[in-house]
Amino acid sequence: VGCCAYGLFGNEVLDEARREERATTEKNDALHPPIWKSPIPPYLGPDPSEIAMKAAIEAASPWLEVDTVRDENLRIKMAADEIELGGVVAWYQGRSELGPRALGHRSILADPRKKGLVRFINEHVKKRESFRPFAPSVLVEHASEWFDLTVDADGSKEKLNVSPYMSLTAMVRKDKRSRIPAVTHVDGSSRLQTVTAEAEPLYHKLITKFYELTGVPMVLNTSFNTLPGEPIVESPKDAIRSFLCSMGSIEMLVMGDYIIKRKKAPLRSLLGETDKRGKELLLEPSCPKRTGPCKFETTFEADDGEMDEDSIVTHTRVRMPLRPMHNEIGGGWYELLDELEGELLSVADGTNSLNDILAQYTATDESKASAMSKERQEETQLLVQNIVHRLVRLYENTLISW
Repeated sequence: VGCCAYGLFGNEVLDEARREERATTEKNDALHPPIWKSPIPPYLGPDPSEIAMKAAIEAASPWLEVDTVRDENLRIKMAADEIELGGVVAWYQGRSELGPRALGHRSILADPRKKGLVRFINEHVKKRESFRPFAPSVLVEHASEWFDLTVDADGSKEKLNVSPYMSLTAMVRKDKRSRIPAVTHVDGSSRLQTVTAEAEPLYHKLITKFYELTGVPMVLNTSFNTLPGEPIVESPKDAIRSFLCSMGSIEMLVMGDYIIKRKKAPLRSLLGETDKRGKELLLEPSCPKRTGPCKFETTFEADDGEMDEDSIVTHTRVRMPLRPMHNEIGGGWYELLDELEGELLSVADGTNSLNDILAQYTATDESKASAMSKERQEETQLLVQNIVHRLVRLYENTLISW
């Protein structure tokens, strides 16, 4: 759509040809297609409903902290503040882009002033090669101040809007390159998107707010997808999954009127709480529960010949389609660390508290409990810590909740 529309709008040669033929005959005039005077918007994909967004949030609610912020200016300020502080923000708004570029509706945004974010986003957010470059989305009214653009003398916004589809590569002005290293390539070039208030008012307001905070009229913009081989997210469910799969490297997801952050594992709820004397129960321990039906698979590897315990390597994986982070790439299997995680997942049926689970691994004859050696006590303590760590890991990967 971008290439096609950009090739047709504002074509002065065809405009002049039409004017000449109009003077000759109306019949010939009708043979030519209409010429667009401005680029058509690229936001032609599906527009998610409020119901779809609420359903996606509800399905992943045990792992999310959600604030409903109806005030548009406040939402924009919260997102701009997060970017200015060095955070990475997922921006999911309105109809999706039709074409290969994320143009401010299904985008991951960051501060173009921070060079270290290039490696961070590539390695931790996008999970790809660290050298991949990023592009800026820049306010059209300031584009020529930061990039070497060939524009008409009148300097109108229409003439400055040279790259609404992020299809043009321009040189960053030499005196500006050190200020935006995260979007300046090694040769000094940058593939920019020019943003107008008329075509994309919300995105323009966000960049304007960032400009007010920093003096830089652009943000780093890359497509909203965090899994290798995953396309740009489409539905609210896709957005939640991709956000969770970033494992906290994306600090905030702004989806419609919702400000969403990842919830930390609620250890206080898992462990329970007593008073200072340890006599009165203030908070009853929660019971971990699997997110949905699952299928386990355990395989092992062993050398030829005698198979002793030390030479056997086991692999345990699980498939749980209802978990919010489920991904069908690779068959939808999630690799567990070891058999212990599989055992913990199997007993997480919503009826066993942490104490019940620990009892299965630390059960001791009461008559011998007082005489338990210090070494044995330390081993038990390490086991408890290990089990809690595994339960937290299963929670963070949306396999269980409590």
